[in-house]
Amino acid sequence: MMDGADDVYLMEHPDSTEDIPVLDIAPYIAGEPGARERLSKELGRISETVGFFQLIGHGLPQSLIDRMFGEARRLHLSPLEKRRTIKNIGRGTYRGIEDRPNISLNQKPRLNSSFNVHREYPPDHPMNDMSTVFRYPNAWPDWLPGFKENVLEYYDRGEALGRLLLPLWAAALDMPVDYFDKYFVDPHITTTLLHYPPQKVMGNRQYGIPPHTDNNFITILAQEDVPGLAVEMPSGHWRIVEPRRGAFVINSGNTMVRISNGRFKSTRHRVINIGEHDRFSVPIFFAPDLEAIVECAPTCVTAENPARYPPIRYEDLFYWHQYSEGARGFEQKAVGPDVKSEGLWVPAQDAK
Repeated sequence: MMDGADDVYLMEHPDSTEDIPVLDIAPYIAGEPGARERLSKELGRISETVGFFQLIGHGLPQSLIDRMFGEARRLHLSPLEKRRTIKNIGRGTYRGIEDRPNISLNQKPRLNSSFNVHREYPPDHPMNDMSTVFRYPNAWPDWLPGFKENVLEYYDRGEALGRLLLPLWAAALDMPVDYFDKYFVDPHITTTLLHYPPQKVMGNRQYGIPPHTDNNFITILAQEDVPGLAVEMPSGHWRIVEPRRGAFVINSGNTMVRISNGRFKSTRHRVINIGEHDRFSVPIFFAPDLEAIVECAPTCVTAENPARYPPIRYEDLFYWHQYSEGARGFEQKAVGPDVKSEGLWVPAQDAK
């Protein structure tokens, strides 16, 4: 078990001074000779050790990021009767607004609320099939002018950034730079506007979001100016990831672990807002097509290190995490069905 008293204490009292790496991709975007090769090697080292880093030089304007924090504040600080008019399709579909009263094993209710958006499809598109899990239309607050337009603009720019990073991840695995193109024809992306009210009491397993790993490929997180995110460092101690204006916090998820055959990490993290002010953050959960087959990359499989994870459709993998074994939450340690090693802990896509 990894949730003993000592482990929980370290989660709730982060004291690590280990470095959170910083990756500047401006030279890569500018096409400087050797930048892709240099940055992919650094990305591989980060993914093997920490699994988290601060991304700078990404090209997204700060004005757009600030607009998203403003929209998160406008929505989540609206009167409750207004927020209740947004269609809440239910936890697990990741559409619309969700307050978080649900309780995980041995934990108290989560102290956050979220608003979730996926790609906006035409009304008659198959991805708007209300009878199928994960294939629901978006729900919008119609009383907030400009909200939908701003969120969708951010969604599109976030997707473009995720795609921009794919050649670096491929090269980090010694694969051709277009290796991940087949995974991301129509990627399953969730953009989430999160609100964490100040938490008055520290400890006793009370979290804004409890310790978990992300199920997706990578997460691209914008933090405003209130800290609260902490990650488990290689020492086993935890570190607060201080907000850095202009930077995104990036972490690799459980899908990356499967593709890399365990080479890359999916690191545990949690949020506790012990400050005096509301915390707002906007993660983008960047994941493959629902129909994509997630399998170990050929360069990560050898006779000495055979594939630990069988191929699986991403939708099936996501469903497994959300509704079967993964729903056990706090105690779960695997990265999918038919896993040949213990792998990870708490593989739920969740908030930051």
